[in-house]
Amino acid sequence: MKNLELKNIVVVNGKSYLVSTISMKIRHKFFEKDDNLLVYETMVFEIKHNEISYSKPVYSERYVTADEAIAEHGAIVQDPSILFLHQKCKVD
Repeated sequence: MKNLELKNIVVVNGKSYLVSTISMKIRHKFFEKDDNLLVYETMVFEIKHNEISYSKPVYSERYVTADEAIAEHGAIVQDPSILFLHQKCKVD
């Protein structure tokens, strides 16, 4: 498992978005030792007036492998319009 931090800005229909993919350790194993699980997450945030709206991501997805996360990040950066094909994407 590897550490990952990818950041890109994309524009869709005149609106700017930050596409962020990171690795992070989480601990869901309450009854076992402090095993940390490394997961990967891609989130997309709208940028309004040069401010990133971190409190309201328009897209969020977690992955088990870095390869999956990198592929999804790359797909969004290459064609950001796919964001709006996902039912998980929320735009005000």
